[in-house]
Amino acid sequence: MLSACAPPETGNAATPPPVSSPVANAKPSPSTPPPSTVPSAAPPASTSTQAFGYVFNTTTQDVTIFNPATRQVVETKPLGVSVTWLSNAQRFWDGQHIWTFDYPQGQVQAIAIDPRTVTVARTIPTGGKGPAHSLMLTPDRRTAWVNVAGEDFLAVLDIGSGQMVAQVKTGKFP
Repeated sequence: MLSACAPPETGNAATPPPVSSPVANAKPSPSTPPPSTVPSAAPPASTSTQAFGYVFNTTTQDVTIFNPATRQVVETKPLGVSVTWLSNAQRFWDGQHIWTFDYPQGQVQAIAIDPRTVTVARTIPTGGKGPAHSLMLTPDRRTAWVNVAGEDFLAVLDIGSGQMVAQVKTGKFP
């Protein structure tokens, strides 16, 4: 999984979400947003405004951070979760965290990743069995919906309170 991010221009919560791309040096298309202004995971001494790419390694549960301009790895940091899906077509940036999901021991949970420290900032359990396939924030970026395919429902999560506020029953394996 590959995401490309750059440092913020302002501290505004309306900062656009990070851009995921299947190729490190891909050119934006008219339907792809320009590179993001999300904080980078640059080494602490850096004050650069350079973009960095993130590769979420599902097997080793870590993140490889690279410089797309030089195509060199900057570092690999442990994350402790398996990030399996981020997409430009989904809202996953709330202005502070990258939201996605994982299902350790078969239990679906939402996870918030802090892009500044490249750590899991918080988790929200759904109480349901996995797998899961996607998480998307609502347009106001205050609620997340994640499918809980093992139990045939969508979990509605209030990301401010960290609570599941509803379950929407679906057909088989949403």
